[in-house]
Amino acid sequence: MNKIAVIATSTGCLDYLNIKNENLRIIRMKIIMNEDIYSDYIEMTAEKFYSMLDNDHSLVPTSSMPSIGEFLVMLESLENEGYEEVIVTTISSELSGTYKVFLMGKKQYSGKLKIHIIDSLNAAISEGFISLEALRLIDEGKATKEIIPYLEKLKTNRKQYFMVDNLRLFVANGRLSGASGFMGSMFKIKPILIINDQGEIVSFEKVRTQKKSLTRMVDLVLEDLKNLKDFIITYDTSNNVEGLEFVKNKIKKVYPNYKYIEAPITPVIGCHTGVGTVGIAYFDLS
Repeated sequence: MNKIAVIATSTGCLDYLNIKNENLRIIRMKIIMNEDIYSDYIEMTAEKFYSMLDNDHSLVPTSSMPSIGEFLVMLESLENEGYEEVIVTTISSELSGTYKVFLMGKKQYSGKLKIHIIDSLNAAISEGFISLEALRLIDEGKATKEIIPYLEKLKTNRKQYFMVDNLRLFVANGRLSGASGFMGSMFKIKPILIINDQGEIVSFEKVRTQKKSLTRMVDLVLEDLKNLKDFIITYDTSNNVEGLEFVKNKIKKVYPNYKYIEAPITPVIGCHTGVGTVGIAYFDLS
C-alpha cells in the first residue's frame, strides 16, 4: 500500500485544531501589513491579528500565496521521507490563485511522487474539513482511487454561510462578487454571504442587525438538516465569540448530540472578513 501524505494550506485553519497526524503538512500563506510580512499562524495568530485590527481601523492587510519554490521543497521533503503519493487541498480557486500555483508546481516537479491537487471550492474550516477527511481515509487504509472521488463529491455536498459584521475589507480587497450592490449601505447592514458551488463568495441576503442575521443563518441550516440522515457542521469566527456561541446553542437545542468542528478564522482569511464574522456550514454525509 502506498504511503500517502496530505498537504493543506493554512487557509483551512487546521493549526487551531491541534491535530496530531504524521501524514499532514501545512503550507503557509503570508499576511502583509504596511511594510511587514508574516507567515500565517507561525508569525501571526488569529488572536494577535484581530487585536491589531481592533486597535487600528485604518489597517488594510492583504495576503499572498505560497511560492512554487516552497511547494517544490515540501514535495521533495515528502519524497525523501518515503511518501509515494500526496493529496493537496487548496482554498477555492475563485478566492485565491493558490490552486493554479500548485498546478504549475506539479508540472515543474521532477520527482517520483504521484500528486493529486484538489480545488476545495471552500474556505476556512470548511476547507480544512476536506483535508481532515482525506487524512481519515488514509488512516483507514483507503487508496487514492477511492479517496479522490469522495473528496470531489464532498466539496460541493454542503452549504456554507457567513455573517459579516463589516464589509470594509471584503470590498477593499475585492473578494466579494457583486459588492457594488452593498456600497451605499455597507456599514449599516450585517449581510449573509455564501460560498456557492463554483467556490465564489456571493451575497445572499441583506439583514439589518447581527442577531437577525445569525438567527436567519441558523434557520436556513436547520431547515436543510431536516432532510439529511447524517451531517457535520463547521463553525468559524473572526473574534466574535458571543455570536458563535449564539449560533451553536440554537443548533444544539434541536440536535443536542450532533457532530461539529470549530476554529478561529486564520489571519489570511481575516484579511478579507475583518473582525466579527461568524460562519456556519454543513456537509451532507448521508
